[in-house]
Amino acid sequence: MKKAFSMIELIYVIVIIGILATGATMAMPDNRLYSDTNLIIQKIKQKQMQALRYDNFNYMTGSFIDDTTCIYINKNSINADEKKSAKAKPYQISSKTTISPNDLNICFDTLGRPFNVNNFLKMPIELNITYKKRTKQVLIMPFSGGMIVKR
Repeated sequence: MKKAFSMIELIYVIVIIGILATGATMAMPDNRLYSDTNLIIQKIKQKQMQALRYDNFNYMTGSFIDDTTCIYINKNSINADEKKSAKAKPYQISSKTTISPNDLNICFDTLGRPFNVNNFLKMPIELNITYKKRTKQVLIMPFSGGMIVKR
């Protein structure tokens, strides 16, 4: 009468589980572009919300008092901002992800609209986020500050 599994049977089970796990990981989609785009949108919305409660524009000099309502859209600055957060494992934008135009500085007025020092913007701001030959385009609308994500 047999009461336990033999060592050979256990090894076979472990090998079969390993093969199934490898196949499952290869079938999983790569959502890095989606995640990077959502992080950038989240950071832009965070600055818009700060702008709604904080009047940061000095109307006498025509400039911003500080960068509380401005966001510098650059991969390194967003990653550094995430590292400063209180999260245990902050999300980092992939080194393979590119953002164009690179080094874009966007400021928001007290209504959450993208604002240029001289006047309000009349055309949408276009951000192209690319990862492994796939691109998502984020449009920031000039008069509302709303965002549209295109494939």
